[in-house]
Amino acid sequence: MKIWRVIRTLTFIVVGLINTVFIRAEDVGSWKNYIGYLLIVLAIYDITAIVMGYLKSRKEINN
Repeated sequence: MKIWRVIRTLTFIVVGLINTVFIRAEDVGSWKNYIGYLLIVLAIYDITAIVMGYLKSRKEINN
């Protein structure tokens, strides 16, 4: 597995959480908040793709 995908996904998670959960009260509903939501969605997509690729590679190895 390429380490870059994992690092990118962790970056999406950290920056997404900073812009959603740990955001200042006056920034709620701003563009920063929406970017945070987008990054969390991208992280979920990345995690799904990584897991599916891992499961596919394990299935090919076992056959």
